[in-house]
Amino acid sequence: MTIGPRKKISKHKSRVRHSEWKRRQLTKLSNVANVVKCKTCWKFKLTHRVCPHCGYYGEKQVLTIKTKSKETIIEG
Repeated sequence: MTIGPRKKISKHKSRVRHSEWKRRQLTKLSNVANVVKCKTCWKFKLTHRVCPHCGYYGEKQVLTIKTKSKETIIEG
């Protein structure tokens, strides 16, 4: 028995499938990972990680975070 020709998957269908997968992965990560507030900038970050917003890990500045405005460059 032969199978008929396959139909092309539209851009919308494939994009919806990919976005759903990405959303589920983020949900899994947020359920498994523990999220806390940074003690320096009070934004959420993963535990035992350097804060991506301010560059601090605990009391020490580990990363230099550069932004588009020149006034807010943090030196480390």
